[in-house]
This record gives sequence, C-alpha cells and structure tokens, in this order.
Amino acid sequence: MSHLLAIDVGTLSARAGLFDREGQLLACASASFELLTPVEHHAVYRMDDIWQAVCRASTDCLAQRPELASSIAGLAFDATSSLYIEAEGGAPLDGGGDVICWMDHRGEAEAAEVDATGHRFLAHVGGALSPESNLPKLLWLKRHRPAVWARVTGARDLCDELARRATDTDRHSVCGLACKWPYLPDEAEPWCQDLLETLGIGDLISLGRLNDKPGRVGEVHGRVSASAGAALGILAGIPVAVGLIDAEAGALGVLGRDYLARMNNLLPMIGGSSTCYMPFAPDERHVSGVWGPFKDAIFPGYWMHEAGQSLSGTALDAVLNQHPASPGKASSALHLRTAERILKLLDEEGGAFAANRHIVPDWLGNRAPLGDGRVRALLTGIGPETGERAFLEAYYATARALALQTRHILEHLNANGRYAFDSVALAGGHLHNPLLVRLYRDAIGARLILSDTKEPVLLGTAMVAAVTAGFHADLFASLEAMAPKQKALDPDPYWRQVHDAAYRIYLTLFKTRNEIEIAGRALEALSPAKASGAI
Repeated sequence: MSHLLAIDVGTLSARAGLFDREGQLLACASASFELLTPVEHHAVYRMDDIWQAVCRASTDCLAQRPELASSIAGLAFDATSSLYIEAEGGAPLDGGGDVICWMDHRGEAEAAEVDATGHRFLAHVGGALSPESNLPKLLWLKRHRPAVWARVTGARDLCDELARRATDTDRHSVCGLACKWPYLPDEAEPWCQDLLETLGIGDLISLGRLNDKPGRVGEVHGRVSASAGAALGILAGIPVAVGLIDAEAGALGVLGRDYLARMNNLLPMIGGSSTCYMPFAPDERHVSGVWGPFKDAIFPGYWMHEAGQSLSGTALDAVLNQHPASPGKASSALHLRTAERILKLLDEEGGAFAANRHIVPDWLGNRAPLGDGRVRALLTGIGPETGERAFLEAYYATARALALQTRHILEHLNANGRYAFDSVALAGGHLHNPLLVRLYRDAIGARLILSDTKEPVLLGTAMVAAVTAGFHADLFASLEAMAPKQKALDPDPYWRQVHDAAYRIYLTLFKTRNEIEIAGRALEALSPAKASGAI
C-alpha cells in the first residue's frame, strides 16, 4: 500500500484528494452540501448532508483511478472549525441542523460575558473570546434552548465527527480542543473547569469523550469500519488519522522544506471563505487581538497563533450576489471573469481606478488585529451609481481591503509577537483569483510565496495521513518528504507605491471605525430597556 486519501470539508463543500507518498496529487473530486441560515446570526448544517458529500467526493475521486483504491495506506480528514451537536430525540438546532457553522454568531453576548470574567484562558485567545469559538455557542444553547441541552449527549469538532463516522471510534483531536475550547494543553488540568463552573456550564466536559485524553494530529484515531469503507469506496481496516482544522491543514501544505529554519520569517496564509494566518513558534508568545498561543495544536511542543479575517472570499461572493450590476451569482468562473476585467482596467488606469473607494473589511467582526467579534465594516466612496463600473469598483475595493488588512495583521504580529515575517505563503481558494494574487504580491509588504500544488489544503491533510500510515515518523518528516517546490513573487514597484498610499487611508479608517464603535456602544447603553434592566 503506497497511496493516501485526504478529505477536506470546507464551508460549502467536501473535497477528496488521492496522493502518492511523495505528495503528488493523482485525482481530486468535490461535492457540495447546504448551509442553512434559519435565524439571523445562525448558520447550521445537517451532518448527514456533510457525510453524504464526503462519500460522494471520495468515490468520485477514486473512480478516476480505480486501480489505486486498494493501495490506500492511510486516510485523514480536515474540516472547518464547526461544531457537531449529538442529541437524543431529533435534530437539536433550528432548521433541522446538528452542526453549528464556524461563522455562526449567536453567541456574541455570551462571548462578552466570558471576557468579563478576566479568566487566564483569555490570555490564549488574544484577550477577548470570539463568538466563533465553541464555548459561546454552547452557552447560548444551554441558556436559550434548555430542553434541547437536556438531550445533548456529545459535542465534537467537525473533523472529529468525520473520523468517528469513518471508524466508529469517538475521540477528540488536540488541534480542535486547543484552538476552539477552554482547554490549555500545557497545564496539568487542561480544562478550565473553574471558568465553566462560573458560567454555569460545568457539566460540559461530561458530554461524550470530551474529558478523555485527546489524540495528537497524525496519531491513529481508529480504523475504517466495513460500512464506512463501502460508503467511501475504500478497504475496511485502513488507519484513520487524528484530524485537524482546515486552516491548519492549509498551513502544512505551504510551509515548505527546511521550515524549522524559516519558522520565524514565513507566515502561512489560508484564504478561502475566511482567511487564516497561522504562525508557529518554539516558545509561548502572547499577542493582543490574535487567537492563541495554542500549545501542541499541530506540532508537539510548538505553539501556534491564528490571526484571521472572518469573511474574505465570502465578502467577494456577496459583491457578485448582491450588486445590481453583477452578471450573475457567485461562482469560480464569475470570480475569474470579474478579476480579469478589473486587471485590464488596472493596466489601463493604474492607481486612479477606484481611488476613492475604501473599506475596513470587518463584515463579521475583526479577528485580528483588534480581536472584536462585534465590530462591522466601514465603507467610503459609496454613491448612487449602480452600473458596471460601480460593480467592478466595489469588487476591487473589497479585494484590496482584504490585502491591506493582511499587511496590518502581519505588521501587528511582527511588532507584538517577536516574529520577523518577510514572506507570506498562500494556500486556499484565493490562489485561483488572479486579482487577489496580484494584490497580495503588491500590497502586503512582504514577498508572496506560491507552492507548486493545486490543492495545498488537501496536501497538508495527506501529510497527516502519511504519518498515520507509517510513511514518516512525524509531521516535520512529512513536510520534508512531501512539500512541493516554491517560488517567491516580489512586488511591482509602481503598485507597491500605490498600495502604500491606500494603506495609509485604510489605517485612518480603521482608527475612525473603532472610535465610532466605542461611541455607538455608549449610545446603545442609553437604551431605555437596558437602563431599566429589562435586557
């Protein structure tokens, strides 16, 4: 057996990739599933829909190389940091769902309540807890749906539920626990039980296997069951890895060879529906407004931060879906056509194109560098124009804002985390958008590194499967053996100057937006209902 199967579950689809032991992609397929939004700020899935998409992607992938299906030596899953809720007596969530999507913001008030405790756990999430993490969502469920909470028997990160369905073994990955739960792997008693008791959810760790010792990424979670093997199109008995979050998988896919020597200088960036920046360090570092540091999240003994943008690719989707001059709904083909039209205008007009449109791109809160899930975007230069030109300018201003905030995050990490990033390695769907690639090349204040692989997220997951299969001793060895070639892109001098000017505007707007937010919250506090204690 000499091949590996990697399965990635993103925000809207599952993808499967078949790899050889050198990291070459031999076949790939995807299948979509539905994201449900039954109530404002709620975003949920049906786990059965996700699992069916996983099985379709796997069987379609292997159908391209049927002669290799019997040679698979290891399987690994990555997934978005969404949360599966297991409950007796039917679906526990509105809309018939049982998985809370990462972007679900129902727990904003609960996150603020956790912040108010001042617990030491907050030092590992940048000083303020994001409503995208698991604790605020679970708190919301217990308080607003007590009858549902009474039926809950388990709660798992999505990657762990996928591995459970493949193996019939219930086990948690330290990756998910360290990054999304009040769990500190470096402590003798890792669960922050005193915090849970203070919040009235001390029964949390009694659910399922949450209180068991978690597995490290790449260890054997279990082995493929007969029923799962038939559904996935693979042999029963194949080892399945303890899995990981999709952003971490993307980071593995672009770190490259000799990474230990470049760790403090290379920033992995995974751009998809959201964008994540995943630096690692051999020591514990605390950076305000940045999630982490998380011990053992990927590499045992190493610490990881996760900065990010909550909506990035999704924000560009929104321009295509909502602007009156858009020629259609968001698709890969329409993104490409729109990007190519804008690039042509940029070549013709230079920095004058959309010169007065600027955005602070925080449509669903700011993960970094502010670390405030309640703030929202600020847009300037908006007028009554609704034609094609206005549509293209809106798309470009959104894309440029994402690149400028990337620079802001990089500078924040360097200034506050003892990092010295001079290069950014890009993974994810943003690689397929030529406008974004050019903006990242010219606007982020660092060299852009591109890896010679079409599917870096799947490749990172294949590296995990290679450890499980026994091909390599650990993830560092997988990196050295399977990492693709890389090339560095230096910024265009003219466009670097243009974006330097735009960056100064962005920083001014960022400061102004934050001042407005503070003033707005003061006004909110004057609500008659709040003043009377009714809320």
